[in-house]
Amino acid sequence: MSGMREAAFAMAAPSPAVNGARLAVTRLRLANFRCYDAASFDGDTRPVVLTGPNGAGKTNLLEAISLLAPGRGLRQARLTDIDRRPASAGEDAQTRGWAVAATVLTALGPVD
Repeated sequence: MSGMREAAFAMAAPSPAVNGARLAVTRLRLANFRCYDAASFDGDTRPVVLTGPNGAGKTNLLEAISLLAPGRGLRQARLTDIDRRPASAGEDAQTRGWAVAATVLTALGPVD
């Protein structure tokens, strides 16, 4: 294998330290993310069910969590399309920047 292919393979292979271990997002903080100006969610290792009417922000929460993993997230959105813009500001409004922060419980302990 070439050096580049070996590096790509190593990145794709699961880590033996967490192989088979469950991960849990125990804290999620959002700022200027999609429909959320600021939001904070605290949980534990139990499964969570998201309910609410259309447009309440359920998929936005899932998208925020998906951005914690490598890749472009659940919706494959451009990073410039993720920030919160009030509808009254219009499509060309200047962005304020956005943030997603989490604490993830791993086999090695919590990771911020």
